[in-house]
Amino acid sequence: MQTENYERHVWLGLILTVLVVGAIAFAWFTEADRLSAVESKLKQASTMRGRELYVDNCTSCHGTRGEGGLGPALNNKTLLKNASDPVLIMTINAGRPNTTMPAWGQNNGGPLTDEDIRQVVEFLRAWEPTAPEIKTEFKPSAARGATIFAGSCALCHGEDGKGGKVVGPVLNDPARLRNLDDNWYRQTIANGRPAKGMPTWGTVLSPTQIEDLVALVGAWRKGEPVLPETTVAEMLGSAVFSLSQRDAPDALLYLERAKKIAFGPALARFDPIIDQIKKDQLNQALTDLDKLSKDWPIGSEADGKKVYGDACSGCHGADGQGGVGRKLKPNEFIQKSTNAELLQLVLKGREGTAMRAFDGKLSEQQIANAIAYLRAWQK
Repeated sequence: MQTENYERHVWLGLILTVLVVGAIAFAWFTEADRLSAVESKLKQASTMRGRELYVDNCTSCHGTRGEGGLGPALNNKTLLKNASDPVLIMTINAGRPNTTMPAWGQNNGGPLTDEDIRQVVEFLRAWEPTAPEIKTEFKPSAARGATIFAGSCALCHGEDGKGGKVVGPVLNDPARLRNLDDNWYRQTIANGRPAKGMPTWGTVLSPTQIEDLVALVGAWRKGEPVLPETTVAEMLGSAVFSLSQRDAPDALLYLERAKKIAFGPALARFDPIIDQIKKDQLNQALTDLDKLSKDWPIGSEADGKKVYGDACSGCHGADGQGGVGRKLKPNEFIQKSTNAELLQLVLKGREGTAMRAFDGKLSEQQIANAIAYLRAWQK
């Protein structure tokens, strides 16, 4: 009986098996590279999309290269190293209360999807390998020191440290300033001089506040005039309260301080009110002062265009058409509010909304100019 020879088929099957195993092995060895290439391509596309979103929504506060401006620098090795992706995503999504950073996530009323935010973070991460290390250090401020001095020290030591009604040594005296160094003032403020009636301010003021006061003393030693880091609006409010209580001396004090840093066309309204108080025409002075307080500040529409573009357009639109923030052209709230009310809104922000505080970010005059620009849109 003739038997069939399957040897040829066996060898063919063996060869095919070896080829299949080889193909699988080749695919297995190259799969990591293929996946890496695909991942790199997807990441590159995500980063480019994140860049577009950053340019459209973030540059007005953080700068075109993440160098910072109204908002902090994001192209910062320290920040990128310490902030994880979830932290960055959460910050973009929900914003940061009591800062100028609004909520950008759609679930918080913003325009960006979760994927958009993830792509923005991808773009920020691309900066990390070459990001500069930006260190933020406390720098004593004579202006802040002058504000603290006016509220806590002037009662005993007088305006600008030049002596007051209550017994206390004159501090702003060239001979005294030459003989006593900064460390003496630092220790005296912190520990007080109980036998001389000087309180222990180290239990009230923070170390940085004491350093600001020492910086003020240093400025006096150099003969430099220093104005308190406060707003005209705050001092006008204090003057109105003082005059409503028939405390003419305090009202004059606040008005004189406010006049030193006042600006714009409203500056001409200070002297007549000061004269009225000095002539004991307190009722008329209170009426005029109250109106000045509500009208303040009055800025420049032309200068306000740049302030708006830099600080406001990112949320409210280049032409006030709205976006993350409300439409401002026109806006009924602006039309019904006084300049003083608008100033406080910009300085303090509005809790629970994307409108954050600009106190410390924009000066009073910059805000005044922005208000003047917004007023022009309401006509």
